[in-house]
Amino acid sequence: MALFVGGHEQKVDGKGRVSVPAQFRTILGKNATFYAFPSLSHQGVECRTEAYMESLSEQIEDLDPLSDEQDHLSEAIFGMSHPLTPDKDGRVVLPDAICQHAGLSEKVMFVGRGKSFQIWDPAQHKVHQKQVRDRALADRQALRRRPQATPDPSRPVESGT
Repeated sequence: MALFVGGHEQKVDGKGRVSVPAQFRTILGKNATFYAFPSLSHQGVECRTEAYMESLSEQIEDLDPLSDEQDHLSEAIFGMSHPLTPDKDGRVVLPDAICQHAGLSEKVMFVGRGKSFQIWDPAQHKVHQKQVRDRALADRQALRRRPQATPDPSRPVESGT
């Protein structure tokens, strides 16, 4: 399975259209529609394939149907999602609500996230990327400091012969 990777800065034209990176369009395939919605955790825009959205829908549907959690997640994700299909030239028009949430205007940054991707204002992404990298470095150090599992003295040690 191909993954969405890398950062790709693209210009937004006078009609509000932006080219989806060719690599991303290839991964999206023949039915290149993807779903864009405001992130719940940062100023970027989450972009998901239809298969990913179906999986997410099933997870949300597994929640108590009368719960606030199910209601909030359904509204925040599906109620605010916009299906986007690139035109023959690979361009999409970003909805105003998406542009307002992310502060998008003249340029955008498409950022690969493995099975999904995000769209950011390039300057905002640069700040976010530094914060994420700093946190990842700290997390990496925390993993190094974790104590190793202590062998259970009641279990026999296997020999390498």
